[in-house]
Parts: sequence; C-alpha cells; structure tokens
Amino acid sequence: MEPIELLSKIVSIDSVFPGEAELAHFLAAQLEGAGFAVELQEFQPGRYNVLAEKGEGRPVLLAGHMDTVPPHNYERDPLKLEEMDGKLYGLGAYDMKAGIAAIVKAAEKTARPVKIMFVSDEENESLGCYQAIKSGFLDNVEFVIVPEISDVHEMAGHTRTITLGRRGRSEYAIAVHGKGFHAAHLERGISAITEASAIAIEIEKMNSGLPSDPFMGRGDIFVRKISAESNSLSVPDSADMVVSRHLVSGETIESALDGLRKTMDSMHSAGLLRNQMKKPEVNIRKRDVPYLLPYLTKKEHPGVRRLASIIERKFGVPANYNAGMSVADENLIAMQGIPVISFGPIGDGEHSCSEWVSKNSYLELIDILQEFVA
Repeated sequence: MEPIELLSKIVSIDSVFPGEAELAHFLAAQLEGAGFAVELQEFQPGRYNVLAEKGEGRPVLLAGHMDTVPPHNYERDPLKLEEMDGKLYGLGAYDMKAGIAAIVKAAEKTARPVKIMFVSDEENESLGCYQAIKSGFLDNVEFVIVPEISDVHEMAGHTRTITLGRRGRSEYAIAVHGKGFHAAHLERGISAITEASAIAIEIEKMNSGLPSDPFMGRGDIFVRKISAESNSLSVPDSADMVVSRHLVSGETIESALDGLRKTMDSMHSAGLLRNQMKKPEVNIRKRDVPYLLPYLTKKEHPGVRRLASIIERKFGVPANYNAGMSVADENLIAMQGIPVISFGPIGDGEHSCSEWVSKNSYLELIDILQEFVA
C-alpha cells in the first residue's frame, strides 16, 4: 500500500481500547508480508501485542501503540481519514496511527536487524507494553525509537524534533472522613463532600510549589475523581479522591506521596478541615503496572546522534530537542535501562474531535525512519 492508503486503512479500523484485536491482526499480516517473523502475543482475552523481528544481531526497536481513546463530539466519521489544507484528520491519526503506519512503511525494505513492537492499552495503563517487557522481547534491544506525538503543532518547518525524555506519572488515593448525621441538623454533621472540596482547592494550590526541571519544566498535580454520596437524608460521612501527579527528574513515587501527605497534615493542623478527629488518609493508588518514572536519554547517545545527523543532512537544519509533558510506553521501556526516544510527526488535537497529523511530516517521518534502519 502507498503511505496515505495505509494510514487511511489503519484509521478506518476501530481500535479504541480494549478493542485493538482487528488492528493487531491487520498489522501482523502487513509485517509478515514484509518478511518479518511475527508473534501475536495475547496478554488478555482477545487483546494482543504484535511482536515482529527480522535479521540477526542486536536490533533497533521501532515501537508504537495501536489503541486510541473513544471518540467524543465528532461531527464527521472519526474512522475516515480526511485531508484538508495539508492536514490529515481522523481518530488516532496523530496519536499515534501515523506513527505505526510510518514504522510499517519504513521497515518494508530494512537490511539491518530490526524489531517492531505494536502494543495495546497505552491509553489506559500500558498493560500491553508491560507484558511485552516481561516476555523478554526487549532484552537484546540496543536503542528504541517510538514515533509518538511530538508536542510540536506548528505546520511550518520539517519533522526534526527528538523527544529525549518524558515526565513521569503516579496516582494517589485519598480517603476523606466526615461525620454522618440526619440532614435536618446539618450543624451536627460534617460533610465529607465539603471536606473533599476544600482538599481539592488546596491540591490545586500545590502546583506553584512543585519541583521543576530545566528540561522538563514543572511537575503538576490535579484531582481526577471524587466519589461520595449519602443514603437517604443524611450528611455524607466519607469520600474517596483520586489524585494524578506528573513527576519530573529527581522525583519518585514516594517523594510525591510524602508531599501530598504533608499538605493534608498542614490542612488539618491549620483547621482547614472540620473533622479534627480523623485526618485524610493518603496512599499510592494500586494498579497492575508500575507507575511510570521520568526519564531522559542523553543527546550524546549514538542512536540520538545518528538520528540527528540524518535530520540535518535531509533538511539542512539541526535537530530540535524537547521533553514530553505526559507519560507514554516509553517511560516503561526506559525503566528497564534501555535508551529510548520519541520521534513523531507534527500534529495536534490528540484526544479530541479535531485531531490531525501533518501530511508532509508523516511522509518525512517514513523517509527518516527508512534511512535510520537501512
């Protein structure tokens, strides 16, 4: 298939997590046709990773995720690729179906040892990538390129931004305690919803004082969920909160937990919470995959220098470097001690009904990846 035809086909296959199976089978067939040995790795019933390899020796790994988020507020068909003013619109076109299409095209005629990994569940908890890592598929990999979104949205210019690292992410559960009582006597109860609201406001204030990194910027924190209700005409006596935190270099899951607990202690001692008998309880929210730590691959790494030299030779301009503001499967790969960078197309509107990818940058991405693995 020609590049635009391939991307159109990939966009047309619904792969909203956890429904990635059809796209996994399609991509497996494409790679088998290009001479790769392919495994469909089932990590949950009906959910697959595509693991492919060609050649002998220590390979470069090209990786990407097949899943998208659900479409919201689309006024056109989200599964139909549409071109307008040099932009290709469609669900997942930027995040990251252009990236996986570019991998397929770039690897068709590769001569060096290459592995390809297309995983599911990146938009959720990275369960697919975690399973692929546990299986040992990445054990002999020397360098990883993931054509994930680049956080570059300006149509002018060329595809030349290398994402050297990403902030990390963790989540915390806060159990908030009120005091239940008949709502006819509100003064005798303490609403856990009101307490949780005060906590949410204070957490928002934390953003100005969080650690920062010269390359990644500042970490951030926000309340992602509050759950509470009462039975009948009663003051709610408990609430559960989920807090999401982006981490920068030097921070850990535990250091962020300690900062959140200190904020709760300060609120309690300052009388900002009415329930002085029982403080909020803060813990790391449990999940099946480790939370993702921040990482940074050095510009001096041979793989980064090789990619930068290809960019400069093709476009006559030096490569740009940035850090991703949110997490991706790359964080999990980097946590295994494997050098990884993101190098994706130009686009915008990810996770929205206005998602687009630059046609030129998609074609440039194929060209650059082809030369890298030639």
